Amino acid sequence: MSTPPAPATTGPDEQTDGTGRQAAEEAQPEVAAPRYMAFAEEAAQAGWTRVARRMPALVAQALSLGWSASRADLIAALALNLAMGAATAWALVATTTALEELFSAVPTPDRVRAALPSLALLALALVVRGSCSVLAGRAQARLEPQVELAAERRLNELATGVSVEAFDDSAFNDAVFRGYARGTSESSSLVSHTVDVLTGLVGIIAAAGVLGTLHPVLIPLLLLAMVPQWWGSAAAARLRYRMMLALSEGRRRKWMLQQLMVSRESAAEVRSYTMGPHLRREFDTVAEYELGVHLRMVTRMSLIRMAGNSLSGLVTGLVFAALGVLLVQGTVPIAAAGAAVVAIRVAQSALASALNSVSMVYESGLYFGDFLDLEELARGRTPAPGLPPAPEGFDEIRVEGVTFSYPRGEQEDDVPPALRDVDLVLPRGVTVALVGENGSGKSTLAKLLSGLYTPQQGRVCWDGTDLAGVDGESLRERVAVIAQDHTHWPVTARRNVVMSSPDDSGRLERAACAAGADTVVRELPRRWDTLLDKRFTAGYEPSGGQWQRLAAARAFYRGDDGRATPLLIADEPTSALDARAEHRFFESVHAHAGRTGATVVLITHRLASVRMADHIVVLDKGRVIAQGTHEELMREGGLYRELWEIQATAYRGIGATGE
Repeated sequence: MSTPPAPATTGPDEQTDGTGRQAAEEAQPEVAAPRYMAFAEEAAQAGWTRVARRMPALVAQALSLGWSASRADLIAALALNLAMGAATAWALVATTTALEELFSAVPTPDRVRAALPSLALLALALVVRGSCSVLAGRAQARLEPQVELAAERRLNELATGVSVEAFDDSAFNDAVFRGYARGTSESSSLVSHTVDVLTGLVGIIAAAGVLGTLHPVLIPLLLLAMVPQWWGSAAAARLRYRMMLALSEGRRRKWMLQQLMVSRESAAEVRSYTMGPHLRREFDTVAEYELGVHLRMVTRMSLIRMAGNSLSGLVTGLVFAALGVLLVQGTVPIAAAGAAVVAIRVAQSALASALNSVSMVYESGLYFGDFLDLEELARGRTPAPGLPPAPEGFDEIRVEGVTFSYPRGEQEDDVPPALRDVDLVLPRGVTVALVGENGSGKSTLAKLLSGLYTPQQGRVCWDGTDLAGVDGESLRERVAVIAQDHTHWPVTARRNVVMSSPDDSGRLERAACAAGADTVVRELPRRWDTLLDKRFTAGYEPSGGQWQRLAAARAFYRGDDGRATPLLIADEPTSALDARAEHRFFESVHAHAGRTGATVVLITHRLASVRMADHIVVLDKGRVIAQGTHEELMREGGLYRELWEIQATAYRGIGATGE
């Protein structure tokens, strides 16, 4: 989905001075069309005809959401709002009856006594209406977080259930962003505002129904009195929304600037490059522009409200005059006219609430549509259920004619595949090193071997079993991975290693020792129970090398699960380690392979570490161009020998100069 053009934030009469709009726009080009406001302009420009056409589908959508989240609270909210409408009608009828008694041609004491039962019923109706309003608000307040939580859970399920290659697709990432940024939160707004619309309609219908029973001519008068209320409320709501739209970009920019000024991550560079004054000036520029827009919009909104209220008062006066004429002519009894006055005020208030909620329902529906689009997109990216489990192990892994391409953008038609026609055999219990320059396909091949990716052509098989046809969850339980871009989990050191596996102290110590993470843990203030996130109280932030050792310990822990995990993949596992720690790590890898009989796939640019591998595979531009032992590849020459000699020359040069 393409990003919509940046919305116009001011009208012709809203120009600013040299520190205003132009300066603000120059200061914030990167936020001209924020994706989380993708439908803001469409919502601001939507006419009532378009809104009316979509309302039935949006109402059905909202009711379905509420029903799935909490049937009891949805039924309670709707039933209590209907009860409020019935109580409103009851109160209007009681008002009419009381007025009839009070205006009857009998002595005043008799009239008052005759009106007391109706007045008591009126008081009871108002009590019932107030109680229903409070209880309906409670049910609605209970329903909203349940709907949002249900949407958030569904988003989490979608995001964790799709194949990992979905996140290499920019269209899917955009869909996830829109569903996360606004889609889930707007689910509760959609339900809440829909209930508000229905509540307003019930109030209008109740007033119109009572007036219709008193005299049919009162209904046109009610509609006439509601017209200026409709115009004023609709115009004010539209302008209020456009003000929010005009300010949204500036607010986002201000938030970003303040984050740079107050966050720990940027604190050092803000001071190193003396960015504080610059950030404050930019903040003030955007803030002054935002303040100007706000002040002008407030004035215009006040003028619109004044015009709406004046027109409403004028028309209401005309309606009351028409009621007076009908009274004089004897068309409408005085009690019905009095009830009509009350009913008109009730209907005008209900209309204002309903109109405001209608525009909010439309906007929420647009954003929740993003969530529905994400669901549809995720269904095509989610592995089929009911697949057989992966084999417990293998004697060999065969890569047969594999070609793999990442999703391409609109401007990337000529990008070559990441892998092309790759054939490999990896026996059980050997250490295989993947070597090549950046972009040669090493990490992509490793992800195919572990079942994270599925090739577009060819197969990756464990003893003849195509990994594309097995359950991915069971496959990944049989693979230990040290990722190049490992996650710094904001949990304890223990959970950073154990992850989703059962907690076993002996297994944990063995894994930590093998990865050299035991020395890291000894330095932590609370050892294994230290929270590894400096943003929280008593949190600790490991160095890059310490994080890498913990990431390696994860893989060793996974590989020591008692089932002899048959495949260990280490993708640049020592890039942040010093020479001593790196040597110890590779010794541990070989020891792990010898002890468990696992196949180790090693990716590293440090070819001195590759030399001890049993088998070396050289890739270039997605193809396997050579393979063999270190000695064989050195005799053969080619890319491997060239890369080896570049690194060897660098080390010899350092030694010769004594540096």
